[in-house]
Amino acid sequence: MHKARHLLNPRTEGFALAAMLGLGVALAVFQDVADDQNEADGQASDWAILKGLRRDGDPAQPVGGEWVKDGLTEVSALGGLAVLAGATGVVSGGLLIAGKRREALVLAASFVGALALSEGLKNLFKRGRPPAEYRAAEAVNESFPSGHALLSAATFLSLAFVVAQGAKGSAMRAYALACGAAGAAAVGFSRVYLGVHWANDVLGGWAAGSAWAATCWLLGRRRD
Repeated sequence: MHKARHLLNPRTEGFALAAMLGLGVALAVFQDVADDQNEADGQASDWAILKGLRRDGDPAQPVGGEWVKDGLTEVSALGGLAVLAGATGVVSGGLLIAGKRREALVLAASFVGALALSEGLKNLFKRGRPPAEYRAAEAVNESFPSGHALLSAATFLSLAFVVAQGAKGSAMRAYALACGAAGAAAVGFSRVYLGVHWANDVLGGWAAGSAWAATCWLLGRRRD
């Protein structure tokens, strides 16, 4: 129990070691997915997942009915540029007012860097999106990695690190980290469900965003 509490505290060396381990795993996952999306097996699994989320083989009909589609459309919006930029700006401003300049700069750098990383990787891989008949939402630019998945992972996890670092109890720290991960997971799934990304796009986005969030936190972490 003591070790678990130690690992959940961002101000400890144990948490830093866990973050470095997570960074390494995320980078390995990204490399694997980046290779997989160009191979026949990876493309086959992408198609199987996309088709499995359609009703009666009809590309225009996602499983679950209109209420599920409407709900996941709203979830997808949580990973949009305007929402994440707004959340980052509001929280960063609050941190500056509270005298937490380091945390504010790390949070802002995480978002700006994630945006640049997303655009750079998209231009590097230039993967096409799923066919238009499968898409239940508008989508622009390249498909790999998912920008929504990458940005939401980087931003939500960075916000979670800020909350966890300021929390006094392990329960609150665990809750913050779980919420950050769950938010990114929900946004990523919504992109596959809506047919605007392949599953490997989202896995790559999650991995890259998580790695970037861990990198920013490790570079700017407080040592009390």
